[in-house]
Amino acid sequence: MTYSIKPSDDGFLHIELEFIPSRTGTWEILLPTWRPGRYQSQHFAKNIPSLRAFSGEQSCAIQKVSSSVWQLTLADLSPVRISYRYWAQQADAGGSVVADDLLYINFINCLIFPKAWENKACVLHIQHPPSWQTATSLREKNGNYSAKTYRELVDSPFLAAPHVFSYAWKEGKTKFYLEGIGSATHFSKKLIQAYKQIAAFQVQWMGDFPVKNYHFLLWICPKPYYHGVEHTQSTMMVMGPPERDCYEDLIGLGSHELFHVWNVATIRPKALLPYVYTKEVYFDTAWVVEGITTYLGDWFLGASGVISWEEYVACLLGNLKLHFERDGRSEQSLVESSVDIWLDGYGAALPGKRVSIYYKGALVALAIDLLLRQKFSHEKSMRDVMQLMQARYGYLKKGYTRQDFYSLVEEVYEDSLADFWQKWVESAQPLEDDIAELLRFVGLDFYQDQEGQFHLEPLPATEEMQDAFLR
Repeated sequence: MTYSIKPSDDGFLHIELEFIPSRTGTWEILLPTWRPGRYQSQHFAKNIPSLRAFSGEQSCAIQKVSSSVWQLTLADLSPVRISYRYWAQQADAGGSVVADDLLYINFINCLIFPKAWENKACVLHIQHPPSWQTATSLREKNGNYSAKTYRELVDSPFLAAPHVFSYAWKEGKTKFYLEGIGSATHFSKKLIQAYKQIAAFQVQWMGDFPVKNYHFLLWICPKPYYHGVEHTQSTMMVMGPPERDCYEDLIGLGSHELFHVWNVATIRPKALLPYVYTKEVYFDTAWVVEGITTYLGDWFLGASGVISWEEYVACLLGNLKLHFERDGRSEQSLVESSVDIWLDGYGAALPGKRVSIYYKGALVALAIDLLLRQKFSHEKSMRDVMQLMQARYGYLKKGYTRQDFYSLVEEVYEDSLADFWQKWVESAQPLEDDIAELLRFVGLDFYQDQEGQFHLEPLPATEEMQDAFLR
């Protein structure tokens, strides 16, 4: 498949797809309805007014048959060309934007494809001023970008602007990049050093890195914003406004998104292997994907020395408060909320209905880590779980189920955790006392005051316990 993209002054991308059909008859042309990293239908086709199709030099009919599906009938095997416009004004980490001084594209928003052609190779030409600089994980040669498959293409966001900051370094066998658009103050030596420490620690902690090149992509946007999206070879982060000091947010978000290279880009729930872009894909382990990553993303900041123990405790308390003060008495279990994230997981829900797969998921991950550390005197931890997940599921490209995850954790724990799963994951029972007891093992006192506010404070003479927790 060959794509051509040209931005226009009216906020649209002008796009053409060309391919040589393998058969005559009826073809379905599709556009993704959702994007990995946000488990919610977004119906990107709403941004396409219409499509025109040509077979050879002749115009041919193309008819829309559902929200994101068009039907094309071909009488011969002449090359097919489909042209359309896409409204690119979604200024978040999963969107696309055309502006006078910026071209930012998430290809999953806007690139149509013939049904069942997700694994076909792609070539892409993007028009922009010759003097502009670019950033992407895609391979570039002679002004064209290539991807081994459509799946790789739509997993690779693209940035272009008059000036793009770029810094590269090597960690093990992987070349890392920090690239982005914004003032030099945001791309500080302090941020670069933090990303170096985070990347080095995570690679060492997991034992290797799944890809040879990785890009931290950053757009400092004009409005107040905080958003990141994971990709296999990159993360796209959007922060704003420019006058805000984004350092603390950027180190937390960068650490979180980097660990997603293992936990979802490589180690993937069975329902997401492979991604099916054209329908809602329900799975009850969204809390494993996002909860473990939320917990470890912050833990890596403390363990790598990017933040102090006191700063890490503040991060941990923040996540605990987000669950207990907002969702602590919600009716749904993590399993139920993992499914319902497709329904209302990113917007308003019924009062007291759902729990967050991020924050209650992080609570469960913290508890698993502490259970292992307590039983094995810190000789085992969440590290053993994630390394085994990588060996069993990541390396083998084999998807896991909730029961697979349960069994693997119990194998590391060397005993059944049936009661734990039932209480922490499959029910909505209160957990304040349970987590408070576990946190005492690492020298932390978690409690609620008379006004209902939660606190997390170091117990006396527990420095050695604290040091052990961040190893």
